[in-house]
Order: sequence, then C-alpha cells, then structure tokens
Amino acid sequence: MIETSVISHIDFFIRYACIGQLLLLIAYLFYKPYRSQSTFRAQIIPLMLALGVAAYLLLTAPYSPRPQGFIRSILLMFTHTMPVFLWLYGKQLFDDEFNLQRWPIFGKAALVLLACFYIYVFLIRGGGGYLQMASHVIALVFIVHLLASVMLTWRNDLVEQRRVARFWFALLVGLFFLMLDLVELSNTRLNRHQIFMLMNASICLIGTSVTAGLIFFHELSIKPESVFISDPIPEAPRYSRLTPQENALAKKLHSFIEDEGYLQPDLTISKLAEQLECPDHHLRKLINQSLGYTNFNAFLNHYRIEAASKRLVETSLPVLTIALDIGFGSIASFNRAFKDIVGTTPTVYRTTAQQSNSPE
Repeated sequence: MIETSVISHIDFFIRYACIGQLLLLIAYLFYKPYRSQSTFRAQIIPLMLALGVAAYLLLTAPYSPRPQGFIRSILLMFTHTMPVFLWLYGKQLFDDEFNLQRWPIFGKAALVLLACFYIYVFLIRGGGGYLQMASHVIALVFIVHLLASVMLTWRNDLVEQRRVARFWFALLVGLFFLMLDLVELSNTRLNRHQIFMLMNASICLIGTSVTAGLIFFHELSIKPESVFISDPIPEAPRYSRLTPQENALAKKLHSFIEDEGYLQPDLTISKLAEQLECPDHHLRKLINQSLGYTNFNAFLNHYRIEAASKRLVETSLPVLTIALDIGFGSIASFNRAFKDIVGTTPTVYRTTAQQSNSPE
C-alpha cells in the first residue's frame, strides 16, 4: 500500500506542474493581443477559466493549515465561478454562432446577477451553508448543459480536429466536474480523501494539457470569413487541387447545390453523404476545406437563405410557406437563421425590397 506521504508528494508535483502550465497559458493570453489582431477582450474567458483551475488546485492541496480568511474567500470564488467560465469557453470554442456581445439585455443581466451572487456568497459571507450548496447546483446545471450542447452538435461539426477535441473535452469535463459536484452535494467527506484529490489533480493536469493544445492550434477557434448570400455557387475549377477521388465528390456536391438539393427538410450530413455515395468524413473534409464552412447547418442555411431572399422579393407567398418550402421545420428557426445571415427579419427584408423596387 502506498504511504500517505508518497501520495501527497505525487499530488503536490501534479498540482505544481498544472499551475506552471496554467501560468504559461496566462502569459500567452496576455501576449497574444500584442502579437496579432486578437483583442484582450476575446481572451478574458479562458483567462478567468485558468485562474479558476489554479484557485481550485491551491484551495484543495493536501497541506495544513489550509488557506484562511480573505485569501480563502477569493480562492473559493474563483473555484466556484470556474464552471460558468468553462461553459462560456466551451460555447466560444465549439459553437460558431456563439457571440456574447450579441446576447439580449436579459441574458447579460443574468450574468451580472450571477456575478453578484458569487461576490456576496464568497467575498462577503466567506462561503459555506446553503448558498454554497446552491453554487454547486448552479455549477451542475452549467456543466450538464455544456456537455449536452457539445455532444448534440458533434455530428454537424465539419472540423475534424475539433470533433476529436469535443470527445476529450466532454470526457475530462464529465469526469472532473460531475464527480466533484456530486461528491460535494452528497455531503460526505470523500472530497477530503487523498486518492480522490489526487485523481482530480491528475484530471486537471490532463485538462490543461488538452486546453493548451486547443489554444495553440488556433485554427480550432478561429472562424472563417463570413460568407454572404450574394456569393456565387462555387465553380468546378475551384476543386482543381483535389485528388481525383475528391474531385469526383466535389462535382457531385456541385451538382447537388445546383439542383437545390439543400432544400430537402431534415437533411443531415449522414443523409447527404448517403446520397452522394461517400463516407461522412470525406464529405465533412470537402465542405470544410473547399467551401470554408465549419458547421453543416451553416452550409445549408447559406444556400437556403439565398433561396428564401429571392422568393421573398419575387413572390407574395407567406413567410411561413417559404420557410417550410426551403427546408426549415419552423418559422422561429427560419427567422433566426435569416437574421443571422442577412441582418434583418424576412418581413423587414421583403418590405424594404418592395419599397426600393416600387416606382416613385
């Protein structure tokens, strides 16, 4: 049986290695805005996440006495806000449509209220009690939602590296947070057991290593330039650098686009691959690398909204009819996709187009 002192030494080594890695990541995040066009605002979320992980490692380290007073309150606050920043970072990394600045006012107000809650519970009250347990419940909600979001959108992700990253992200987040929160909510002393603390520290080290890879492989988080609905359908010569097999698939995809196959309702990447008689991953690679899309729904919506914009101007069909005709399952999803691409609602777009075309 391993002696307690040996386990503690191993635990300390892993924690210090993880904190050292986090310091390098934080230094990179500070340095990045000055070496590229990235803004410091874009680095706030991963920076706060890194601070949260470091605070957890320091707060739960197997030394005695543990941090007390205001220092402990600060470490507690960063530790308990970590799931919120992890949720924001996961959405930023895996959801191409996520943009915190475009959130409605009530969404931003909810984040402000949540920040006030953490400040009150940990900086003012010093933690403990039912409010700290409520914080664990909030963390569990954020983590479960994040895991569900990452896994449910996995099939539509066209970036192969990011698809692999989703697996590791979901695995590590699930092991760490769900286990930790369930143990905390169970009101047992298991979270103080050395083996349990060693396991969590090890997961943190693996997690920071994976996160470092995700950040340094910046292609995973950089979105391609926006594709406007006025862009023409790609011509066949665009595929001239592909292999003969890829070129044959590209021509099939080109014919699919010309024949408006994208108007099929409930179309998925698997169904399209079946129609084009190719493996799913070949089609993902082609759409991503040749057309520049990172998400299959974005690829479909580009052409569907282009078709919708023409029908809104050239016909008097109701908006709902147009939405259903071009493959959308509901008016709400159509309105949201149309506004994201065009910048206005279908009704306003039609009214503006009719006014500009009407004789004075």
